[in-house]
Amino acid sequence: MTIYEKTSMGLEEIKSKVRGLSMIERRVLIFIDGKRTVDDLGALPRVKDLDGIITLLVSEGYIAPSGVQGSPVAPASAAEVPPSIQEQPGEPTPSFRDLPEKFQPEKFDMAKNFMTNTLNHFKGFYGATSLVREIDACEDHDALRALYGAWCEQMDSSRQGLKQGKKLRKDLLDVI
Repeated sequence: MTIYEKTSMGLEEIKSKVRGLSMIERRVLIFIDGKRTVDDLGALPRVKDLDGIITLLVSEGYIAPSGVQGSPVAPASAAEVPPSIQEQPGEPTPSFRDLPEKFQPEKFDMAKNFMTNTLNHFKGFYGATSLVREIDACEDHDALRALYGAWCEQMDSSRQGLKQGKKLRKDLLDVI
């Protein structure tokens, strides 16, 4: 099970749409995140020739094997935020709020609902299905925080999500 990640050219294509990928090729590129295996990508709706699309994306330089062969990626610690989720180049990386000593289920549910509702609104009910499932399976704030980067990436891959991204991130950081 090979895992791929986007190259700088792949990240640029997601932002600008200048190289003429088809809708399906672009969707596969968006879902490649350095965590999902090719088998995971096979569950995407309307993707009939995944091997052909992966071959095209590799040969064109949009993606490259991550060097991790099917092993799960360790979740980020609560205080750690990957640099890929910075709001703007040059701006400081957003930080998570301090968690209270006692678990607050209402705040946790708010964060979980916010993440799934925004994904469903901006990506459609089938646009981020696997991420929504991962969010639904989370049982604590640390697990949700580990998915923050993937959530940001998905939000940034839609035009409206990109427009409202700064506010959405701030709202989520208030409860996550």
